[in-house]
Amino acid sequence: MSGRDIYSDYIKKARYVKPDSPKECSIAVSDTVSGGYGQQMELLQQISKKLDSFGYHGDKPLKTVDLAIHGGDVVIPGHGILKTNVYISNGKVVALSSDVLAEAGEVIDATGKYVLPGIIDPHVHLGLFAPLETELDTETGSALIGGVTTIGCYFGGDKSHFKSFPGIEEKINLLSHTDVLPHLVISTEMQVKEIADYINYLGITSFKLYMNGIPGLIPSVGDDFILDVFNQTKKVPNDCMICVHAENSLLVRRAERLEKERLGEDATIRDWSNTHPAMAEEEAVIRLSYLAEKTNTPVYFVHLSTAGAVERLRKLKPFNKYIHVETTSPYLSLARDNLTGFLGKMEPPFRDFTDIEELWKGLEDGIVDTIGTDNVTITVEEKSINDGIWNAMPGYPAMATHLPVLMSEGVVKRGMDIEKLVTAITKNPASIFGVYPRKGTILPGSDADIVIIDLQLSKEVKAEDLQSRSDFSLYDGKRLQGWPVLTIKGGKVAARDGRIVGHGGKGTLIKR
Repeated sequence: MSGRDIYSDYIKKARYVKPDSPKECSIAVSDTVSGGYGQQMELLQQISKKLDSFGYHGDKPLKTVDLAIHGGDVVIPGHGILKTNVYISNGKVVALSSDVLAEAGEVIDATGKYVLPGIIDPHVHLGLFAPLETELDTETGSALIGGVTTIGCYFGGDKSHFKSFPGIEEKINLLSHTDVLPHLVISTEMQVKEIADYINYLGITSFKLYMNGIPGLIPSVGDDFILDVFNQTKKVPNDCMICVHAENSLLVRRAERLEKERLGEDATIRDWSNTHPAMAEEEAVIRLSYLAEKTNTPVYFVHLSTAGAVERLRKLKPFNKYIHVETTSPYLSLARDNLTGFLGKMEPPFRDFTDIEELWKGLEDGIVDTIGTDNVTITVEEKSINDGIWNAMPGYPAMATHLPVLMSEGVVKRGMDIEKLVTAITKNPASIFGVYPRKGTILPGSDADIVIIDLQLSKEVKAEDLQSRSDFSLYDGKRLQGWPVLTIKGGKVAARDGRIVGHGGKGTLIKR
């Protein structure tokens, strides 16, 4: 860093004293960083070497900046929580310091609040029940309110992605309030053959496969298809990630047939969970882990939902470096016994309370790497709940409630370390999908995507407040604690106190 370590000026002065209760916030100043000065310096120096690629030069004195955040508890995922100020110019974080370094065009007082990197939701679906251009506006705006500044969005269809994606890219750059990491669904032999070209010409390095699809909408693929996809990613030097919906489709189809024969139209939302038996996910996890290890191919399990799958991965993952695991905030907070009616129909379905606790345990011990939402924006009418459980559509809106659900369930209710939780929704997805440290942290040179949360703020969820196109939330009427109060996108305030500011954020498609 031009001969000067950018952290030496502030790291010695900042120390965060973690409160005994998540409802308290206590700060002390010391000459060390929690976790050990030497260890922190070594880790932060390693990151500082990476920041040269983003054009930051620590030897240039600051005089004025666009935006400053004063007095907050700044979470640097994987490294610590610092009592420091954040300085922003030209859409980038330019400095951290416990001193006042520069005059700012706007100063935000974050005293008593946590300052987090903008949340990355790695698993989102848009444009399924309404035009993509509509939901790029409404849903990414709703995401900003919830502190989400980057989404990983899946794009499917059975045509060549070369035909559809240019139009998608144009719409994203024109309409989205968040940045978008595109993932392409691979479902046909033609798409398989084009994978290397998708990487080279579209700049997309993450792809999705459905071991269990949705009949009539998304085909299931077999092991031979999976291996063909793996083989195609070997033709390019880029680091690729294969995202997989891991369920044994034959076991799911059998279970659904048996439930229909047993209950017919009397089946409830609780019975729907029986159509996707836990063993279907557990078996698929074992099988795909084996294929990944044998072919040296990184895989990413999307929306893990069962205790059995977590237990299997606990045995496999320490010896298999190709495994990455995601669960979702709904699966971490809702069991099938919480649900009434058919609004909670989803694939995979909601499980039991024991599954929720095992997923949280998996997050604590590192088996689960990331947390998404699997957001599918849909209205009550579009879900067709009056047509019964077999014909109701799967899906729910979830981006605006993602962060408060995790804070409420994880930090407030279960006492989870906030830094560890934040790492799973910022640094980890950024690292897995190749955009760290541009995204997923608050360090000089990183994009100035930041969310400030008030861990003591408790509010009742009302769908109309979430500014989604959808007219319901799975959390309607529930009180959640730990809400975003301000979201900064690209160095500018984009949402404040549950409302979009001005035109919101300016998002772009991220190529890798």
